[in-house]
Amino acid sequence: MSRLVITLFAALLAACSTPASPSASELRSTPTPSQPASAEPAPSASADEPDPTAGASPAWSGHPAEGLAVVHQVTAEDPTTQVFIVEADGSERQVTGLSDALGASHPTWSPDGSQFAFNNSAVGGGVFGQVAVVNADGSNERQLAEGRDAQWSPDGSRIVFWESDPVGDTETSMFLLDMATEIVTDIGFGATPRWLPDGERISFIRTITADDGSVSTALHVMPATGGEAEMIASETTAYWSPDGSSVLLEHDGVLSLAGADFSGARELVNGFSPVWAPDGQSFVFAYDHDADANTVLASVDLDGTSLWSGVSGSLPTWSPDGTRLAVEVYRPETPVIQVIDVALGTVVYELEGRQPAWRP
Repeated sequence: MSRLVITLFAALLAACSTPASPSASELRSTPTPSQPASAEPAPSASADEPDPTAGASPAWSGHPAEGLAVVHQVTAEDPTTQVFIVEADGSERQVTGLSDALGASHPTWSPDGSQFAFNNSAVGGGVFGQVAVVNADGSNERQLAEGRDAQWSPDGSRIVFWESDPVGDTETSMFLLDMATEIVTDIGFGATPRWLPDGERISFIRTITADDGSVSTALHVMPATGGEAEMIASETTAYWSPDGSSVLLEHDGVLSLAGADFSGARELVNGFSPVWAPDGQSFVFAYDHDADANTVLASVDLDGTSLWSGVSGSLPTWSPDGTRLAVEVYRPETPVIQVIDVALGTVVYELEGRQPAWRP
């Protein structure tokens, strides 16, 4: 990326005044509506004791939740949470084996599905806990660093994460973990690092303090090994497509689609926290909250055309074939995970747990 690209991107946002491509000032003043204009409510589905195979779509075979990693307690008496994997017959196999800790959380699969990183919330293990890794068969579980939000590189050779240290520091630092050597390198200030599809760069958010003392955030991109960072846009978050050909930009509750170099940005829909489908031809995003404070989700294609909407749930994760979506649904009695048929937007399976993550 060059400064010319940044300039062109800024000029595009400033020059366009049509509803499809608002100016930067218009984006900043656009409120988030309760529902995207193109979305129609999806049919509701009963979540009471669903049949594991009821409504199974011909688009997939086997168990609807096979390969899903979920987090929950082993027993009601033991508060330590562990990561489980749903097997082909619907049974759950415990993978992590933490003890003397608050428990495991937020599993993130390696690209080849052979292992996953997770957060170990051990007391005294850093402000955000510890980054841990375990093989999918439960072997070689180890704690590798202090931090959170581990993100695998596209080739699975490295992990980026971030941490606040010491306590009370106004800036967070980002780190690179080499999986071959397990060496951790500090790569500079920033938060929520994400790999670009080329595997050589990361995007991240950095806090900017103006001369008048006002504080804002800005999207940056830099080499994954550290170095000079380029500021791309203020108060913006980027989500690259699986093949790296385009990027979704979130700014003040507006989702726009642009080229991978941030050119040609066009507004698609009002919403936040998009997650790309595996084929890169659609995405799911949040646009509202229900009575239990769950986000409400919708799915659109790259023209902004609604595919379905009205599904409550957070932390959406796609099945590898793109036919199902797993979401966490908060309920006052216990959190559950629901598996959604994305062709219809309806629930096909439910299990107890939190923080679903589908094996690639």
